[in-house]
Formats: sequence, C-alpha cells, structure tokens
Amino acid sequence: MINESRLHNGTLQIGPTGTGQIDASCQITNCRITSSYDDDGDAIETLCGDQAPAGRKLSGRQLQGTWVQDFDLQEAAGGLTDYVWNHDLEKVDFTFTPNDTAAPTITGIVQLEVPADDLGGDVNTRLTADFAWNIQGQLTRSYGAALQAGASSSAAA
Repeated sequence: MINESRLHNGTLQIGPTGTGQIDASCQITNCRITSSYDDDGDAIETLCGDQAPAGRKLSGRQLQGTWVQDFDLQEAAGGLTDYVWNHDLEKVDFTFTPNDTAAPTITGIVQLEVPADDLGGDVNTRLTADFAWNIQGQLTRSYGAALQAGASSSAAA
C-alpha cells in the first residue's frame, strides 16, 4: 500500500508567538526543511584489509521555499516581505505544519535573510521570492493531541 503525504492546508508562522508573529501560510507556495551532511573524518583500512567508511555528521538545516510577494502590505498588517526586510539577519522562531490532518508540527529558530529575488520582477505578472533560511540549533517535532490519540488507538488495534 502506498502512503502519500501532501503539502496542503498547513501553516508557516514566523516570529515570536503572539504579538509580532506573521502567519505566512497563505503566501507560501513551496515550503520544506532540508538537511545537509558531511564526512566526519576519513575512511580507514587496516593491515588485515578491513575497511571502515568515514562517519557522517549533520552540517546544517534550512527552511526553504517560495512565497508570493506582498510588498504592498506592511508588517503590521501581516506582510511577509516587509517582515523579512525589517528583521533581516535576525534569529526568529518559526512553526511549520505541512498539513492539518496527520503531519507533525516542527518548531525551531531560523536566521532570516532577504532573498535576492524578493522585491519586484516582470511587469504585470505574479511575483514570487525564493528563500533559504539557516536553522539555528535543534528542531522540535510534535504531534497534536488528536493525532496522538489516533495513533494510540490505531496502534492498539
């Protein structure tokens, strides 16, 4: 059986919880968390011919995606473009839930950067901006109470 997930009816919130937080969900057309890894040391070979590959380590994670530019809207009115410009290079909280049915909520801290293609573009077209923000520290993944209860009852079945 194929289990398929879709990015749909989710949320992306940027900034401190409560006052000052931007709900960017309706501006986002693409959102993902990426990870990159590096070798940790060198591969080795011993006199007897045994070999061990280099270890691996996490070198970084990013929150990446695309948003519909909203430069007509100020941060106070929920404008994501204005928020990113006003908080360029700041480390801010984020909460990302890929969908509202069964996905975990992922929280952490990102360092915002104004994307190179963040303001303007072709005349009379829908404008978007691609972002890639470095995640600072560890991420937290959690499931809502209803989803945890569903998982428990399906596990018991």
